[in-house]
Amino acid sequence: MVVGRQLFFFSHAYRLTAEPLYRNCATRLFEDLTTNFWDEDNGGWYFSLAVDNSPSDTTKDLYGHAFIMFGLAHYLAIFGDDKALPWIGRTNEIVSNRFALPGGWFAPATTRDWTLLGRNLEQNPHMHLLEAYLSIYKTTKDDAFLSCATRMMSIYTEMLRTSDRSKVLEHLDEKAKASGEKGKLIEPGHLYEWYWLVSEYADIAELPAFKSACAPIMEWADRRCLDVDAGGIFDMVDTSGNIVSSRKRIWPVTEQIKALTTLVRDTPTERAREALVGAITFILEKYCGSNGSWHEYLNKNLEPDCDFMPLSTPYHVGMAALEVERLFGGPGGFGMRNTKSPDFP
Repeated sequence: MVVGRQLFFFSHAYRLTAEPLYRNCATRLFEDLTTNFWDEDNGGWYFSLAVDNSPSDTTKDLYGHAFIMFGLAHYLAIFGDDKALPWIGRTNEIVSNRFALPGGWFAPATTRDWTLLGRNLEQNPHMHLLEAYLSIYKTTKDDAFLSCATRMMSIYTEMLRTSDRSKVLEHLDEKAKASGEKGKLIEPGHLYEWYWLVSEYADIAELPAFKSACAPIMEWADRRCLDVDAGGIFDMVDTSGNIVSSRKRIWPVTEQIKALTTLVRDTPTERAREALVGAITFILEKYCGSNGSWHEYLNKNLEPDCDFMPLSTPYHVGMAALEVERLFGGPGGFGMRNTKSPDFP
């Protein structure tokens, strides 16, 4: 998963700067991924490697497969390396044949030799499969991948979204039902992310009705998931809006920024612009250090609450920055032209 995210990140770093160092990083990541992470005997991608490149965790993780396709799509778009395309097709074939379940969704993980590790429906990998398929379609213009994205949208509308259409559930059981306390959990960052993704799908698939269909999600998130006293976004709430975790991780703010750029583009009101400026200012002042570092978590009072920086996080920051770039004429997260960044005022 992290390699897929970094492949995306360094590919766009090169597009924006033309700095050879970033091309070298992206190229080395691609070679490392395709040389060491692929299971030559059974197919699919190992979850993790040891330092000597031997398999460490041989689980085949749906979330990881989604991000590998995502990273490969951006690498292909920016560098035009045709070697990436067969790997995308191979990975999608694995997802379609090995993870698919009779209910219409995909299993969260399997063993090395494809024994399913659960038949439950998890929101997060399906959301990122949608993101991957939209990225591949924008790169290749292959309608098969738009059809795959449409399948993910069906899972979202028919299974993951609550009946009032205002929330997206995280964990469902083998019958696609939310059960127990775990079934009530909501990650606010994912609500903003779905708002952005559904809107992007609406534009790419030319189905504008989805624009209004996703509006209740952002409205509920703004109403129930923001800390109106201290500022920031709570990590976890439940379906009633009760706070489950009052910590505040950086990535939900990046997803809020993406959602707000969509809102500003579609409905350019002064209120929307002020909200976007406020979110960008908040992340810069509260999370980002002057030397390129960041605070991964803040506590409820916005004090640093973590002493490490996961290398999965630059993907979130990068996607948010690309969407802000689009407001100034750049290609954005899915418009992967090989162009430099526009001049910012």
